[in-house]
Amino acid sequence: MAFQIPKMTTRSSANLPIALVLLGTGSLLWIRAALRAPGALDMTPSVDGGLTVGIVGVLLALLHGVAYPTALLAVAAPLALVQLLAAGLSGPTFLPVLGIELTVLGLFGLPLSRLPRRRPAVAAPAHSLSAAHPSPS
Repeated sequence: MAFQIPKMTTRSSANLPIALVLLGTGSLLWIRAALRAPGALDMTPSVDGGLTVGIVGVLLALLHGVAYPTALLAVAAPLALVQLLAAGLSGPTFLPVLGIELTVLGLFGLPLSRLPRRRPAVAAPAHSLSAAHPSPS
């Protein structure tokens, strides 16, 4: 029996609007924060660590084949909530970090919107080894 190669389908067009919204919102957030307070983009170790976890977590999910919208909802949203709670709802430290994170996640989505999606692979029938290797009992 020949192996079936998954066929390519249309481009993932749902990623482009999501990526553009994230890119635009994120850019506005960190630019606004930078204009409002000169030291708003200063990175402390905790802020830098939260930013790294948010970006690398989504990147690792994408590298493991998770869809872009699913990676945003399953990885980025809970991490952003934890960052918000850790920042203590203080605007000067949370909004620039969220803006930078959203900008990077939007930049991830731009090339993903141009990549073709693959259909789920058809599962091959399972072959039994009992005929070739009978049990000792």
